[in-house]
Amino acid sequence: MKITRLLLPACILLVAASTAFPDSDPKIVMGGHGSCQSFLETSLTQTFHVETETGGCMGGVDFTNCIGLEVIEGTCSPTSGDGRTLDLLVVNVDTPFMGQLSCALATTGIPSPLNTAFLSSPTSCTFEDETKIESIPPVGGYNLNFLNDSSGSWPSFIDITLAQTVIPTPEPASMLFLGVGLVGLLLGSKSRGLRRQAG
Repeated sequence: MKITRLLLPACILLVAASTAFPDSDPKIVMGGHGSCQSFLETSLTQTFHVETETGGCMGGVDFTNCIGLEVIEGTCSPTSGDGRTLDLLVVNVDTPFMGQLSCALATTGIPSPLNTAFLSSPTSCTFEDETKIESIPPVGGYNLNFLNDSSGSWPSFIDITLAQTVIPTPEPASMLFLGVGLVGLLLGSKSRGLRRQAG
């Protein structure tokens, strides 16, 4: 009886929290124009700390494909090493955020070098070139925008991991369910132990 008194309000709070921000979904857009930050991508799996629209970044974040190339004085050297062409890029968001993630290609400004965008997990977007024609060549660049469909869904800065595969990240709601379940189990076992000692 006491467990249901705790679990019922927790479930109601969870449902209320998940529906509180229905119109403030975050979006990752490849392509566009402008830049708030720029980074060199030097490995197939690499983490970056980037600014979002919430933090004031309106032009997106520029990346340069330096995978397999030597970086000399902060730039890629196209004559040093065997560069790698990217036909697939998975943007994994490592920082918790509110709302449901969506993925898109820019419709204005500089076009995306990859021609397909889709949600590959609740916390990641996949961009790819299925034709293998419009890929990201060595020393080629691309822009990622971290936008809000309305306001307040991204934190000001987030950690992202650029990779060739989806990196699983537990959703905040799943973690909350797990925590509520563990608390319920702990309280249930504690109350059973007290009854046995009293009886």
